[in-house]
Amino acid sequence: MTTCSTLRLTFAVFGLVVCAGPVCGGQIAACAGPVCGGQIAGVVVDAGGVPLSRAWVMTCNGQIVQSGTDGAFMIDGLADGGYAVKAVFPGMADAVSARLAVTSDVPVTCRLQMTPSETAVVFGCVTDAVTGKGLAAWFEARSDSKPIRWFDVAGRLYGGRTDLPSGVWHQANRRFWTSGMFAFSADPGRLRLTVRADGYAPVTVERDLWAGGREPLAIALKPLFDPAAAGWYKGDFHAHGVHGERFYDVNIPMIAFMLRAEHYRWFYLSSDFNNDGVRVDAASAAAGASGSDLLLFLNAEYPKTAGGHVGSVGIGPPAKPRPYPRYANIEVIKADIVDQGGAAVPVHPLYGHMRSRELPFMLLGAPELICGFDFYTSWNPASEKTWALFLNKGYRLCRTATSDAAFDLGRTPGTMGATFIRPADGRLSRESIVEAFKSGRTTISWDGVLLLFTVDGADCGTVFPIEEAVRKAVVTLHDTPGKKRLVTVTRNGEVFKRIPVTVPESGVTEVRFDLSEREKAWYSATCSEDGRLEKVVAASSPFYFGDWRTPVPVRAQVTVKVFDAETRTPLDAEVCLCDTQQTDGVFRTQEGAARIEARVFHRLRARLAGYEDAESGVLGAPAIRTFIDALSAEDLQAWETYEQAKALLQTVELSLFLKRK
Repeated sequence: MTTCSTLRLTFAVFGLVVCAGPVCGGQIAACAGPVCGGQIAGVVVDAGGVPLSRAWVMTCNGQIVQSGTDGAFMIDGLADGGYAVKAVFPGMADAVSARLAVTSDVPVTCRLQMTPSETAVVFGCVTDAVTGKGLAAWFEARSDSKPIRWFDVAGRLYGGRTDLPSGVWHQANRRFWTSGMFAFSADPGRLRLTVRADGYAPVTVERDLWAGGREPLAIALKPLFDPAAAGWYKGDFHAHGVHGERFYDVNIPMIAFMLRAEHYRWFYLSSDFNNDGVRVDAASAAAGASGSDLLLFLNAEYPKTAGGHVGSVGIGPPAKPRPYPRYANIEVIKADIVDQGGAAVPVHPLYGHMRSRELPFMLLGAPELICGFDFYTSWNPASEKTWALFLNKGYRLCRTATSDAAFDLGRTPGTMGATFIRPADGRLSRESIVEAFKSGRTTISWDGVLLLFTVDGADCGTVFPIEEAVRKAVVTLHDTPGKKRLVTVTRNGEVFKRIPVTVPESGVTEVRFDLSEREKAWYSATCSEDGRLEKVVAASSPFYFGDWRTPVPVRAQVTVKVFDAETRTPLDAEVCLCDTQQTDGVFRTQEGAARIEARVFHRLRARLAGYEDAESGVLGAPAIRTFIDALSAEDLQAWETYEQAKALLQTVELSLFLKRK
């Protein structure tokens, strides 16, 4: 990564240097991405216009400096976008300048005028206790029961709003993020603050604050484990920059700051990406916010229909989305995701109105096009049962957990699910992420817990032959010291072993056992809170034993009938069996009808001289559409539903009506 140029000012108490990156212990961390040219300069003054020296000034994307003796400050290295700047000072109410439109062309100036208050200022740094280097982290803090919150581009406290319309999914987010240095104001009274970072033991401190006081904090977190060092990278492929409600103003620089604090290593943003009032190229902004510690990509929750919602990795938003009424989800998945080099997972498959009603036809008719089953924002028994059902029928599906984060709603991904992947070559890239999903090397997590399951040193997703060999299985749990957990290993969805553990001071505990499998089977591991089996905090994708070739896709037996649209007279026409990139066959109707074998993603197009073409997908058949539309979440958990879908594919009837030119 390239270090961004920033005005350096003395941090009074610690004698440290403050810059755009975290600074602790004399270390200056590099900023992510290429050198940026945007700049905000200004001055901090009191109510009478007198300059305030050593006021802390920060941007909504986590950069922080202190004002000089003349009250002046400058923050540079900013990517194009909208920013809020906040000043905090003992005995003064916070001053904010919001929605500053920053570009590399013109420096932005602002005046932060502060008014008297009884607030105290808490300031300091978070470091790695071993290296002494600044550490990106997040914390929850309360002063006399009032939470300390971050702020958005509009300068508003981020998260925790109570004035939202009923039915709006809004997380009560109480997080404060930091790149290493931090400063915030708080009311006099008792302060309780807990600092967290993935792979580190949390630290809790309490302090009594007084009006107008300064409270320095030097917080060193003990490292416990580094997932990336073991080749595992935390990420999410189902999250929204701007979902649409726009209760908060956010942009990619702010989002990237939050993601680094929560130790994401790869991340996909869907929907709109900014609502900060500054027009930028989102793809360039994501690339500029990326670095060796975070790969930020754009995608789309697409398709997103009554048939279900789909998440993808490896591809960007579609240049020209297909019109939903005409195309089934499986057609879009093949054409716009898999054929483009990406991987597809139906997200929240059992969740309410967003459930994946097309799932039976995807699983049976094109299993090669979906690689995972999404456990969404939290584990639940219904999802586990359904996923196990699919595996017991011979389908290979890795586990995924997604957040459905929506930054403009205050929903950040760290409060919900994450998916760790392990690239085969150990290097994180767009291509290696896709390969990891398709190979099944995933493990899912909530609350930063990492559960790894190996057999003979191999990662999950591996297929072993059935033989007499005794294999060495190891379940490794990386977790907060002192936590009481229950590790469960399942075979074919049934409990194989269940072991209570207490996480030692090292933060790492192992469960070892032998495996000798003589039948086709699969194994997985979960970790739950002790005494609460339903509160799963981590789960691995499966290992397989025996012949796990993908079941032969069910083919549709389609009777196509072609008619004159006006007279309803049967027409002998040419019918093309169309894949997204090719024609897989050409047939001729006789007496207006033809019998054709097709895949569920095929479209059938009728052609006849003097008429306009007409076409439909296999899943566009009326009987199938009626069936799909009626499926409940409970239906999707019962194999009888899948048998019914299979039967429907054997008697598909499509009528195509040609209009005269």
